[in-house]
Amino acid sequence: MHAYEKVRAEMLRRITSQVWPQGMTLPHEEVLADEFGVARGTMRRAMADLTERGLIERKRKAGTKVAARRAHSSTLNIPIVRVEITDSGAQYSYKLLSRVLGGPELDATGRFGRSKLLHVRSIHLADGRPYQLEDRLISLDAVPQADAQDFNEISPNEWLVEKVPYSAVRTILRAESADEMQAKHLKLGHGDPVFVIERQTQLDDLPVTLVKMTHPAASFSIATQTSQFR
Repeated sequence: MHAYEKVRAEMLRRITSQVWPQGMTLPHEEVLADEFGVARGTMRRAMADLTERGLIERKRKAGTKVAARRAHSSTLNIPIVRVEITDSGAQYSYKLLSRVLGGPELDATGRFGRSKLLHVRSIHLADGRPYQLEDRLISLDAVPQADAQDFNEISPNEWLVEKVPYSAVRTILRAESADEMQAKHLKLGHGDPVFVIERQTQLDDLPVTLVKMTHPAASFSIATQTSQFR
């Protein structure tokens, strides 16, 4: 690992754990270079990488700040489900179903390795009807503060979008037949069609979260457009 990668990894850790919270002004480049024991060019390269990833913002005279959390995008946005539902004109409600340590059954390909995992299941409702079953693994190695979050009042979706940055995202869309657990919580028949969004995020090379979001196929759709569309 190059020196700038080690510096970047430590800066990412501080941002993720909120040692450096959003909006915080970072020490000057030369001060950080002295702290990390590297040349200013190395420090500058690490900061440039974080700026490109949208994790810090560098402005002349205003200094360097930790960027505010927001819905990031690759091909699709990562929306806050509560906002998605209320924007449709429906009333939003949420219920935590379970919160346990572990959950390797979701990580069938072993993407999290030996990471300590938190497995959270919750249901999002629109006008009292099931809208999305959120079945999520969170790496406590990447997001240690999640261990103290009970998720009774705020969903993992909303909490992660607001609190935790990421540098890479992978999204898979597919149709499935509802299994017993999905059918129970979505008020469907076993084998009924569902629409699944599976998403994994990483922070540098560290997996952050893997989520399977399941919707009743008959009442769910996705629309995308450019900002110039009329």
